[in-house]
Amino acid sequence: MIPLKLKSFWPLLIIIPIYLFSRFYNLDSLPVFGDEAIYIRWSQLIRNVETLRFVPVTDGKQPFFMWLVAASFKLAQDPLISGRFISILAGCGTLITLYLFSLIFFSQRVAFFSSVIYLLLPFTFFFDRLALPDNLLSFFGTSSLLLSVLLAKYPRLDLSLILGFSLGLAWLTKSPAIYFVVLSNLTFIIFNKNNYKKIYFPIISTILGFIIYNILRLGPQFHQIALRNKDYIWSFSEIARHPLDPLLPHISDIFSIYDNYISLPLISVALAGLFLILKKKSKNWQLYIILFSWWFLPLLMNAAVAKIFTARYILFTLPSLIILLSLGLAHVKAKIFYFLIPLCFLPNIFLINQMSSSPQKLKLSSTEVGYVSQWTSGWGIKEVSQYLIQRSKVANIIVGTEGYFGTLPDGLQIYTDSQPQLTVFGVGVDITTIPEKLINARNHGDEVYILFNQSRLKLTSEEYKKLSLVQSHSKPDSDQLVLYRLN
Repeated sequence: MIPLKLKSFWPLLIIIPIYLFSRFYNLDSLPVFGDEAIYIRWSQLIRNVETLRFVPVTDGKQPFFMWLVAASFKLAQDPLISGRFISILAGCGTLITLYLFSLIFFSQRVAFFSSVIYLLLPFTFFFDRLALPDNLLSFFGTSSLLLSVLLAKYPRLDLSLILGFSLGLAWLTKSPAIYFVVLSNLTFIIFNKNNYKKIYFPIISTILGFIIYNILRLGPQFHQIALRNKDYIWSFSEIARHPLDPLLPHISDIFSIYDNYISLPLISVALAGLFLILKKKSKNWQLYIILFSWWFLPLLMNAAVAKIFTARYILFTLPSLIILLSLGLAHVKAKIFYFLIPLCFLPNIFLINQMSSSPQKLKLSSTEVGYVSQWTSGWGIKEVSQYLIQRSKVANIIVGTEGYFGTLPDGLQIYTDSQPQLTVFGVGVDITTIPEKLINARNHGDEVYILFNQSRLKLTSEEYKKLSLVQSHSKPDSDQLVLYRLN
């Protein structure tokens, strides 16, 4: 640990403005994604209806991220921007915490690299700009890592209580926070393997975190969280029957995700630097074990038990890996440093630019493609909402959309929430006839529309004759979002 001085933080005065500019620039270039639409819609319900503060729990989701989004709606007219604003703030908090951790326990050079890596990773850039709770979970994970090491080295009640709050808020954000609880206790044991007299400090943190998490019992259907968790992970009995499936396929997914979102040159150079550190038998071996544990153990567990495996589900494991990568870069020899650094970061900068300026051209892996294409992507929804809002000023508008939950109808409802003469609801998927309630609304004198992805609209030719195409918006996978008016 090095003494902290005010001048040690000057790099952040440059890095933070660059971070904020890069994350806010073209923030709406990628349209709303399915889960974003759900979370933002829940946030609107939380803001509008006092009795629905815990509405995410009815679907087994912790609500803390949605509570923050509900408080952010006054910051921007576009609800999508408000939701993504919270993720950007969480990402900024992670960047600062990474810098602080590296500065306290290593050096200013390592701190600088950790913040620069975070700034220039496509992995972090992409998810910093999405209204998803995973970024907030990553921030609380990084904070818990810092506080866990501080508590292990300097056992004090105040640190124990602050760590407990961090663990509790992480638990209110997403269920994988349970990893932080286990790892915080493991961290204390690693540093105090010959002295267990003060083990009660991390136990206090765990109890406090558990108490904060149980705030959710104030709302209805608390049991849904445990039930929904089963939709995402295999039971131990299932894993025992096929221990290498999904482990091996998911390890392959990890390599693919790292190749796409981190870049192999950066990983290769950093690993070479880490090898040089380990050869020297550093005195910080405990810290290396802890950082490795906070990265690898949750990653391995997710690979072994997860039914659904995507990049954002392992985002919370990234901060400790970033510190390890920064340690490797910081020990690269000066003679080859200026040659290797561009090799590490230039490919990432080009990809980040594409993510910001032309996301529709991104070539994502099969686990990630839903952000930019398929029915989960929201290309055209905002434009459709603008048209419908204008029409609602002269007529009562009824819109029947594809699905019941997700990109549609939630993606449209987040934009039409405050329009009293505009009603949006889902009518199902792969419909072959126009729903009777839409026909009845038209007969009643309302202006009626149908909004679908063309590939999921299975109307007969006779039914299509009852419709007039109003708008069509192309998607990268050649599908189209189509808005029809009922004649």
